[in-house]
Amino acid sequence: MENNENQENREYKYDAFISYRHCELDKYVAENLHKILESYELPRNIKKKLNIKSRTIKRVFRDQEELPLTSNLEDPIISALEDSKYLIVICSPRLKDSLWCKKEIETFKKLRGRKNIFCVLVEGEPADSFPEEVTYEEVVEDGKVKRIPVEPLAADVRGITRSEVLKKIKEEKLRLVAPMYNLDYDDLKQRHKLRRQKKILTTAIIVAASCFLFAVYSLGMVIKINTQQNILAEHQALSLASKAEDYLKKDSRYEAIKSAYQALTEFEMVSMPYTPEAEYSLVESMGLYDAGASYKAVSEVKTEGVADYIKTSADNKFAAVYDESEQITLFSTKTLKVISNYRVKGSSFSETSFAFIGENMLSFINEKGNISIVNAENGSEITEIEKEKDSFILVKGDFTGEYLVYADRNKLYVYNAKENRKIGEISSQDTFLNKIYFSEDSNYIFAATEKKNYDANVEDYITMHVIDTKEAKEINNTTINAGYISGILTKGNNAYMLLNRTIGVNYNMLVVSYDFINGNINWTKTFENNWGKLITRSYPEGTNNIAVANHQTLSVLNAEDGEIVEAFNANSEILNVYPYVNTETYLLFLKDGSVNFINMENRKNIEYAGKFEFNLDEYAKVTRAESGFLLIPKNENRVILYLEKTSEDIKEEDIQIDYPSNDSVYTSEKEKIIEEYNVKNKSLVENIFYDTDKELLFVTYTNNDMAIYRVNDKTLLKTLSNVIKANHYFGKDKYNRIYIGETSNAYIIDENYNKVGHIKNLREVDNDRVIVSSNSKFYSIKIYNLNDALEEADEYLDLDFMEDI
Repeated sequence: MENNENQENREYKYDAFISYRHCELDKYVAENLHKILESYELPRNIKKKLNIKSRTIKRVFRDQEELPLTSNLEDPIISALEDSKYLIVICSPRLKDSLWCKKEIETFKKLRGRKNIFCVLVEGEPADSFPEEVTYEEVVEDGKVKRIPVEPLAADVRGITRSEVLKKIKEEKLRLVAPMYNLDYDDLKQRHKLRRQKKILTTAIIVAASCFLFAVYSLGMVIKINTQQNILAEHQALSLASKAEDYLKKDSRYEAIKSAYQALTEFEMVSMPYTPEAEYSLVESMGLYDAGASYKAVSEVKTEGVADYIKTSADNKFAAVYDESEQITLFSTKTLKVISNYRVKGSSFSETSFAFIGENMLSFINEKGNISIVNAENGSEITEIEKEKDSFILVKGDFTGEYLVYADRNKLYVYNAKENRKIGEISSQDTFLNKIYFSEDSNYIFAATEKKNYDANVEDYITMHVIDTKEAKEINNTTINAGYISGILTKGNNAYMLLNRTIGVNYNMLVVSYDFINGNINWTKTFENNWGKLITRSYPEGTNNIAVANHQTLSVLNAEDGEIVEAFNANSEILNVYPYVNTETYLLFLKDGSVNFINMENRKNIEYAGKFEFNLDEYAKVTRAESGFLLIPKNENRVILYLEKTSEDIKEEDIQIDYPSNDSVYTSEKEKIIEEYNVKNKSLVENIFYDTDKELLFVTYTNNDMAIYRVNDKTLLKTLSNVIKANHYFGKDKYNRIYIGETSNAYIIDENYNKVGHIKNLREVDNDRVIVSSNSKFYSIKIYNLNDALEEADEYLDLDFMEDI
């Protein structure tokens, strides 16, 4: 230990070293104490007495800020301790668990002794929080070492809240500063009080003398500042409204509503001024006038990593999504409320590693390689099926919720999920492929095995095994020249298999019709240089076709002989195909977000524009929800729910209303009006029409701008942007707002001629309701003013997700 004289005379790099546990509260106190000590100055008379000319506290060491990056953290810590005059220990019950802090205290005690160690109590009682190194002193009496309790110098900064703790730090700092300069704490505190009183008196005199002059100046500055603040707030509101529109374009409706709502209320504790752009964004984001005419994004489920695979229950009420953080998220497809999350073994996880069993159970291969079966309604585990040797490679549940089939490399197991018992198992010398299918009635299982063939130029063969589900016994099998299975469906005794094979650089798609009861192959259809992805079939009575999809083509085949009935090309990669039940129509979802309707009655491929509003550039997966569709955007960590959303206040009306008329003036009159009103951009003028009383004139342009003129003096009142082909005046509502538009789009214009709302398929405006059409039906919807819209948004945003869509 250094002697006292050396300690007093030595120049230290640091006035103090702060030792603390790197946990939340301890770190908070250490950081703030560090700042307060380094910014502290002694009263002037004491500095003069002590002959201190520079700042009082020169430097404080706290390892998180001062510690250099080295391979050995111990050396710089010891060096800093040696260069510190005092040690300040942040004390809490957590301190005693830190071997590093203990070593810091022991090292400093050897260097400077106990009297240069100060304690700061942040939580708990002293007995539980102070280290023994400062509460006991070892002395030698009669040749024996004894431990004597001692009272450490300590400051108490304990508080209930963070602000209370910070206040205590500021008050108690003098307890630490005083002994550093051999001062009495009470004397230093009194001198601070006198200094504060003197400052207050001096300040009061100066303020009183300057008050009058400053008041005059301040009035002008306040006006200027308020004006600037109002301008900034308006810019912020406009930015939030624009951001809401951007969110809508990205199909993030929840974020769009939140942003538009903030633009009209408050953002980061600052009140936002009203802007019509924000009201328009809120009306659009909320879908206040939607009548279910199209599928729109209504909400989303966020995942930790990029979402990869998604499965739904038999009734589509529940969904499970696997993402690249190696997690399965189970959620309701109606509310999008997350039910539970499960960690899985991502390195070997695939689309066949999890599956629903009927409506209420989810099965998946867990982190241990076992199979977990959970209750889809509450996420609780029902059972865990342990592996025998190798980890399981796949699971497959049936539609009825009774059976689960799973396999490791050479064994396939049939399990009764309702009774939680294994029915039986089937062994094979060959390896099971990771695709298993049930017949439509769940009475049969189709599982394939393959012999490993590592020669790319030799044909692959698989053996398709047909298994009786209830008995877990094989009844038939057939060997097919193929190596991959993309899908199997059944109708009666026939299984239709979509297979693929590769030989060298050549690849073919095969469709095989197989009588799985008799064990005979009925026919095989080969598509050269094609790779099969999806298979489905027609369901209406009197039809007997199957449909298979490769990358961008849907081929409809006759199920009797495999001959091609019709082939339809899509403009993008096919993600999924859904057949209608009542008509032979196939719904094709494409990678670019477009949707095609394949109608076999008139053999047409129709892209139903406007029915599905999928706004993103690329999608990776699509599946059904309880009432809508779930889509995973490409390389994103979310699943989006699209619904035929309707307004909260909508009522079907038994009426018939014609399409709105085109009220545009005749071409001969148009030229005259353009000259009379001195209309700008004459070459771009598209339509000109009046309101009912001919008080206003509306001029629309091919660039989707619209100018509004007052007729009596031909004054230009406002020019609006993004008004699509308006040519009809619908009338006014009880709020004196104007409705203009055409057959597909209409706009709400407020009394100041600002665009504040948008309505699709508007047919009529009443005093307090509008009439819209959707799917050949008519609906009335309440007219929303700004307060109504804000109330709806406030209710929506109070929920984590929409609980009643």
